Amino acid sequence: MIPEDTPAGMDNCGIASVAMLAGLTYRETEDVFIRKFNKRETTTMFERVDVIRLLGLTVVEEMHYKKKPTLKLWVNNTYDPRYDYHVSLTGHAIALRKNMLYDQVYTSGILPLSSPYTRKHISAYLKLGERDDGSILQRV
Repeated sequence: MIPEDTPAGMDNCGIASVAMLAGLTYRETEDVFIRKFNKRETTTMFERVDVIRLLGLTVVEEMHYKKKPTLKLWVNNTYDPRYDYHVSLTGHAIALRKNMLYDQVYTSGILPLSSPYTRKHISAYLKLGERDDGSILQRV
């Protein structure tokens, strides 16, 4: 579930999706982005990768596409529901966890192929593994 303290109406989908995957509040995750990159709201995929790793999440696969598949094609051909994913779409970032898609609009999650994003193109994704340590914020 996307953290309840996620502000609405901001360009903050990257921070919200990282917070969801890390199991932190929006504010805790935003603080990490501010301390690491001195910025809030808009973030790049490369900044999100750094913060995801900093928060103790393991990236088991990272893909940046030149020929960008649609979300529908990616879910049908690449997505493995046994893993959590951070996905960058055309102008948006989402989290996929336990076969549900999360963003600020669908805070409780929806099935990926029920999403209005199925025709958007994926520019990159991170496939996440197990958390390497329970003390996430102590290392940040």
